[in-house]
Amino acid sequence: MGTEERQSEGINTIQGLHLELLRHVQYNSLDGERVVSDLLEWCDLWYSVLPVRMPFCPFKPDDGHYHPYSELGMLRHARWNSWIGDTLYIWTNDNSLPLLRQRIEERWEPSEIGVFSSEADAEMQLEAFHDKHDRVLFLWWD
Repeated sequence: MGTEERQSEGINTIQGLHLELLRHVQYNSLDGERVVSDLLEWCDLWYSVLPVRMPFCPFKPDDGHYHPYSELGMLRHARWNSWIGDTLYIWTNDNSLPLLRQRIEERWEPSEIGVFSSEADAEMQLEAFHDKHDRVLFLWWD
């Protein structure tokens, strides 16, 4: 999907729900309201955004069973109309990445910023990001 197509479509229902969750986050220096406002202003620089909770190790080394630590933390906070996201993934492309990253570094103060590319990272290949220009910006606030 090109930038022009994205702009004409606006924010779809699923993306709007994710942004609404993010809007409720107040976690250390992560101000969800400001991040959402900026993302909407910069929507020509990204394809989609996914706010999540940085997962704890889902497996204990000795038992191999799934342990839903992150999900249970989010479940507990939902009772009080809170959402504890601390991680944000932004799907963009190599042309938009420098400007998007610059704006983020100037306004949001994340603890960590990383970039995944479809050519270098197996996770993106497994999730069908096959365009060599695809990038996923990873942001984390501790």
